[in-house]
Amino acid sequence: MNRSRRAKWLCVLATLLLPTVTPASEPLQIGSNKQLFIGPFDEHGRDTHLVESMKNVEITMHPARVTGERLVVQDRQWEGTGILDMRQFVLQDGDTFRMYYNALPHHFVSTDPKDPRKNLWGRPYNRILCYAESQDGVHWTKPNLGLCEWDGSQENNILLPNDDFEYVFSEMDGPCVFIDPNSKTPDEKYKMFIKVSPVSGKPERSDDGPIPVRVTKQLPKAQYAFASPDGIHWRLMSPKKVNAGPKNDTAYSVFWDERIGKYVQYSRVWQLAPEQVAYYKRTHQGYNGRAVVLHVGRATSDNFLDWSREETVLQPDGVDRAGSPEGLTRMDFYGGNISRYGESQSVYIGLPNAYYHWKFDLTRKWWSGKHIQEPSTIDVQLALSRDGIHWHRTPKRKPFIRLGREGTFWSKTIWPDGNAIRVGDELWFYFVGLDVHHKEQSQKKSRGARGRAVLRLDGFMSADAAYTGGELVTKLLTFAGDHLELNVDTSAGGTVVVEIQDEAGKPIQGFAVSNADEINGNSVRRPVTWNGSGDVSALAGKPIRLRFVMRDTSLYAFRFRRGEKE
Repeated sequence: MNRSRRAKWLCVLATLLLPTVTPASEPLQIGSNKQLFIGPFDEHGRDTHLVESMKNVEITMHPARVTGERLVVQDRQWEGTGILDMRQFVLQDGDTFRMYYNALPHHFVSTDPKDPRKNLWGRPYNRILCYAESQDGVHWTKPNLGLCEWDGSQENNILLPNDDFEYVFSEMDGPCVFIDPNSKTPDEKYKMFIKVSPVSGKPERSDDGPIPVRVTKQLPKAQYAFASPDGIHWRLMSPKKVNAGPKNDTAYSVFWDERIGKYVQYSRVWQLAPEQVAYYKRTHQGYNGRAVVLHVGRATSDNFLDWSREETVLQPDGVDRAGSPEGLTRMDFYGGNISRYGESQSVYIGLPNAYYHWKFDLTRKWWSGKHIQEPSTIDVQLALSRDGIHWHRTPKRKPFIRLGREGTFWSKTIWPDGNAIRVGDELWFYFVGLDVHHKEQSQKKSRGARGRAVLRLDGFMSADAAYTGGELVTKLLTFAGDHLELNVDTSAGGTVVVEIQDEAGKPIQGFAVSNADEINGNSVRRPVTWNGSGDVSALAGKPIRLRFVMRDTSLYAFRFRRGEKE
């Protein structure tokens, strides 16, 4: 097809798809910030913040692909012989990947079904903090740090406890680590939130355990702030707790949010649910069952130590409760697992653990002595936000990281750390996977491992048009830059052309569909051109709309840039 015939065909197709555009009073000021379709979404799945209209286009969520490697497993004495601990956090630090993970040195799976092991959590150093590192994010080593004596040797990768830490504890649980761009001193370049739990009773100094108990001071059960100059040698910043709410659980996320100039923490909030208690009493022989519904809370701080009041920002909703008996919430958010998305200044990513449960097995009990919840499985959902406060669940609510098939190490439980790490043109997500249910983890031997899932760069959501064609028109916006790039996949036979419109929804001369050069291919940064030129600098700062006319295309993101490609 020659150029004139192709242009005529595109004009006909565009005219057939042309929507009615309602002028907006104030344009979105996007500057050169990358734009993703992250909601809020209406009942048709349209991103109501960014998209004015869609015709024959669907907004689609894309799950991350689990690679299947068993990256880090239990292979050291101090990691225990029981279940692989659920908590970890992976940080990319220059050319090095750092993994901070928990281990259970005294944990085991009892052969006695009547042994709930209630005293297991009351001994010193039951849950400790360890360290692994990698140069490629796939092959990991556990370096000998020489910080803590284990069974007479300091050749181990234990971070806490160590010989300089002046407190004894039962648990050091749920690390969240970040490099602090707001740090006032090199000694506090790295920051960490982690839960510390005391030992039941007063511990005696003792040298007869694998980790000698050389101190007797204890901290109350709470989250605490730690700092480090190198990510290895950690010190307690203050002996006062930093969790904002009255409860202290382990699923915390914390980071410096440069958009608002504050530290932000996301916590697990316990919301009492008397209707749920009543439901379980009615249906489970008078058993109280689960008394709370778990939400995600948010608090802020100027100095990392003093925090605002915690407020709920994410919780199960009517869609999650659909089909449930009156009073029952079938799913909790065990944690938010929230981070800023490094590719866009106005995108926050949440990977909440969706914990499913709606009945109890009254013939079995967990280590705590309570009856076993069922099904007690956990996968990973996706939540998106433009400000870290107002969160948008994705259309159709499919899992972002799905449980694996029977026989895989992630077939029953997935615990993500919530950090989207860019590696080339991919995003990597690290997680702990278990092949046992959450409430079976102290009763059944697991083949659990630490794994990863992979996603295309910006690949959370896309605007998809079928082979029969479709189009999307953005809200009125202003931009900064001199050329436009798309993250787009047309497959073999698909195409996309971009028209730039004025405030009234009319094509701007030189940037109409008839001027647009057809894009075919799969690229995370494909330049857009009109009659061979991509220069849009004359339109910078002026209110415009973008009209994407697509066929067999997935559009993930777009961005106006200045100068050369990255």
